[in-house]
Amino acid sequence: MEPIQRQIPFLFCIKGKICKSKPKSEVTPDPDEAPTEEDDQLLQQQIKAAITIQKAWRGALVRRSLKLATNCALIIQRWWRKTLQHALDKRKIKALVMYIWPEKSTVLLQSLFRMWLMKTRYKKYQKAAYVIQNHWRNYCFVKASSTYSLNNLAHEGIDLNIEIVVG
Repeated sequence: MEPIQRQIPFLFCIKGKICKSKPKSEVTPDPDEAPTEEDDQLLQQQIKAAITIQKAWRGALVRRSLKLATNCALIIQRWWRKTLQHALDKRKIKALVMYIWPEKSTVLLQSLFRMWLMKTRYKKYQKAAYVIQNHWRNYCFVKASSTYSLNNLAHEGIDLNIEIVVG
């Protein structure tokens, strides 16, 4: 006589509850044979092993989905920070430009004023130099011409006595 095999029911979980399902083909045990305590212990061990496997598998699935969700959140956060930094950079550049334009125009006006002032002073000093040079040249010319004419007359022996002849 062949031993009667007792099929172990499949375990599955619905909303965290462990349920037993009926096997597709159930072998009918002999009514004379009652399940022994050893069979019950084996069944309890198998149920515990199935629960442990299910826990491990569900934990792996949860960890995988959490890792995926974390990576997605990190990608979104990175993009958002990059967008915010880009907007902040634009605002900084705009503020810098708004600050630089008045400063640049002020510096330009100051530079133009200083250039005009220096040019005016230069022209004034140049005119003064022309006046001094002209006066000096005139002085030298007059001195040289008067000295030359007096010396010439004295050396040539021209008589400056004028005789008046009445006749």
